[in-house]
Amino acid sequence: MLEVSNINAFYSDFHVLHDASLKVNKGELVAVVGANGHGKSTLLKAICGLTPVKSGKIRFADHDTTSRRAPHLVSQGLVYVAEDRRLFPDMTVLENLQLGAYLAQARAQEKRNLDHVFSLYPRLAERRHQLCRSLSGGEAQMVALGRGLMSNPTLLAIDEPSLGLAPNLTETMLQTVSQLNRDGLTVLLVEQSLALLKGMIDRVYTIEEGTVSETDTDNMQEVL
Repeated sequence: MLEVSNINAFYSDFHVLHDASLKVNKGELVAVVGANGHGKSTLLKAICGLTPVKSGKIRFADHDTTSRRAPHLVSQGLVYVAEDRRLFPDMTVLENLQLGAYLAQARAQEKRNLDHVFSLYPRLAERRHQLCRSLSGGEAQMVALGRGLMSNPTLLAIDEPSLGLAPNLTETMLQTVSQLNRDGLTVLLVEQSLALLKGMIDRVYTIEEGTVSETDTDNMQEVL
């Protein structure tokens, strides 16, 4: 479904990604793990059309998407959930979720997807008319993930869903991601620690100083 081949990306003059490669097959839950500042988020943003790629190639759903920007990729089913959530604080939970269904094909499935989100997170159904600025960190993350699901993704790319959450909420969030994958959604997940993902993932890549390598999960307990 997704193949990334030897991509290089920069922030200004700083070379962030060095010939980074990975693949995600349909139906997999694949993780990219590593310490902060080593390029995890840049890799995800490059895949999702939010950071320019200097060289290399990205293919999604059998199409070359190397130079495609995020709106086109969302229309093709590749949906990004940001680590900082990017919610509209003065809009309600429901309004934020509905923004995820702005494309025609997602609007056609809006009611079904909204019911799905509320079944995953009954708390959001209870707070549907509450402004997002008043939500807890865990609730805000639920809205961010729910808004991604409203876009009707075929591959959901999630950047550190556990960021800033208490351990019990982290476990709940990751279990939800795992359940979505078991229900058939392909997922590419960025996290700091492999230990959080034990038993959930099909394959894992580690990233260190912008270099990506595939890792044997059986022989690796944690990446810090």
